[in-house]
Amino acid sequence: MGWLDTARAFAILAVLLVHATENLYVMDPAHLNGMSWYSKLFAITGFTVGRLGVPLFLFLTGYLLLDRIYDVGKIRRFWKRNWLGILVTTEIWIVLYDVFLRVFHFQHWSTKGLIRDMLFMDQVHMGYMWYMLMIIGVYLCIPFAARALKNVDLKTILIPLLIFSFYAFGIPVIKAWGNAASRFGDIRSLLDLGYSGGVYGIYIILGLCVKRGLLHRLGTGILITGMMVSLLLTIGLQWFSYGHGVNYNVWYDNGLLLLCTLCLFELFSRISATKLHRACLWISLNSFGIYLIHFPFIMLLRKVLILLGIPMPVKVGLLWIAVLIISCVLCKIINLSPRLGRMLLYNR
Repeated sequence: MGWLDTARAFAILAVLLVHATENLYVMDPAHLNGMSWYSKLFAITGFTVGRLGVPLFLFLTGYLLLDRIYDVGKIRRFWKRNWLGILVTTEIWIVLYDVFLRVFHFQHWSTKGLIRDMLFMDQVHMGYMWYMLMIIGVYLCIPFAARALKNVDLKTILIPLLIFSFYAFGIPVIKAWGNAASRFGDIRSLLDLGYSGGVYGIYIILGLCVKRGLLHRLGTGILITGMMVSLLLTIGLQWFSYGHGVNYNVWYDNGLLLLCTLCLFELFSRISATKLHRACLWISLNSFGIYLIHFPFIMLLRKVLILLGIPMPVKVGLLWIAVLIISCVLCKIINLSPRLGRMLLYNR
């Protein structure tokens, strides 16, 4: 199914966009409110569109992995091939990142710190590595979740999913608006979302629900409208918050972001092959490698770009394109050795 490659390619391009945006713009009210409205709008829009990447990756995980049959032998093979593989790749990159940070003077070398990083007892000094640690935890439990959901129909799955989703995704939206509007006071959910896998587990289960026809009855026009309205509301919520001096950078627990990516994911499933399929296929196959490689170059190139006297949106575009090209070239070189590609880029 070529649309899966298109969705995955879009997802990694979105991730690069959000990292390029947040590493050039300072995403807080003091800085954003002091710039022109169009630059502020570009920053919030680029940041929000970039946030669509991770949910799409999680939908893809559920779509592809939760609908399989896992007997004892297949569970062990999944752990050996997928879970152990991603664990080894993550550990290798933790070491490489620590060396990079030391060589380029982003931090001092600490052997104790490296060991803590490798044991997942400390936050690796690469902001996006949280995703790798989350995926390691998710992959460990994927076979059990798949077996539990195998013979459960869509309507039955949706009953607890809707309840959990209200607290996981609805409350954060209400809280963000309330904080900016000085309403409601402190709002938080005390419901334990552990059985759903939390926010990220719900995304993955929704990927399975899409595969089972969750949105099939909705017309394409309705999906496009839903995607655009929820995207605009997500941008508007951040604009409103910044305008009232409240720092709110949308995160993956935002229900509007969830609705936007859910509609987008279903729309991708309705796309036939395009002239860009070969490019999307290559980017899709190398998306994990691009994800792992790109961030150090963002850290290096932003130091140069931030000094240039050109508009900020242009800087973001240049950084986005530059790290994409560099990451693709390095993936191509590393893949010349299949064994190295499997270890460094998690090629399977």
